[in-house]
Amino acid sequence: MTASDGSLPLLLNPGSGSAADVVAALDDHPEILLQECEPEPMRRRLTEYAEAGLRRVIVSGGDGTIALAAGCLAGSDTELGVLPGGTLNHFTDRTGIPGDIGEALDLAIQGEARPVDVGYVDDRLFINTCAVGAYVRFVRTREYLEQRMNYHAASVLAGLRRLSRLQVMNIRLDGKPVKTPLVTVGVGERELRFPALGEATPEGRGGLHVIALRSGGALDSLVIAFDAAFRGVDPLAREGQLEHRLVEAFDIGFRRDGPRWIAVDGELVRMDTPLRFRYTADALRVVVPARYEPNPP
Repeated sequence: MTASDGSLPLLLNPGSGSAADVVAALDDHPEILLQECEPEPMRRRLTEYAEAGLRRVIVSGGDGTIALAAGCLAGSDTELGVLPGGTLNHFTDRTGIPGDIGEALDLAIQGEARPVDVGYVDDRLFINTCAVGAYVRFVRTREYLEQRMNYHAASVLAGLRRLSRLQVMNIRLDGKPVKTPLVTVGVGERELRFPALGEATPEGRGGLHVIALRSGGALDSLVIAFDAAFRGVDPLAREGQLEHRLVEAFDIGFRRDGPRWIAVDGELVRMDTPLRFRYTADALRVVVPARYEPNPP
């Protein structure tokens, strides 16, 4: 489990919200070797550990940091211990890893590792979700506008701007063509009803759960979004409005392919289209509570 000097490495993203709490918790764990790393140095160090066959490494950060670590360790024998420490911690919620730093650290040191499934969009691994389309355009516009106005005003204006310029994507689910302005892809089966739409389903089936909002065009999407936001109308109540499938692989194409922004585990990244998604079961070993049950096929 340890490095060559007998220590167990803990790689900490210094920009994570709980960095100070993690450092304080290490006072009772002299066997831990703390290494504060920005993303690129962390990627290099994790790759070195995997190539050297280190049994276990602990990583602290949010979903983006944990996905980075998973991408380096997937397919290797190196186990991943996780300390939640970012804005988004959906992966630890899904796997039952404690939110308390002390409890999570005890688990990462003493717990048993179990196989965990992941998804890929092209060659980029994701541990939780990937979003393509209207939501990503909305986030990018809001970030730009937040520099000039408050958050709520920026959110409203971003929504109006992007909803008026929705782009339609083309996907095929079970051979059926679907045109949609928004696709979310989750690792493992997801909830399909508000308010838990998109959350991991306890004891759900394995695979990539593709959830796409069927739309006849920008005007149709605008009506759906307005009804949901201001009238409380559940879009899932509209017959035929939502398409969803559990799949092993699928593609997303645009009328005009080229580089696009997508959200991968909460991180905005630019990737060439068309996008090719695939599911990989038991891709890496993660230290999780004994009660964790992986998604059955």
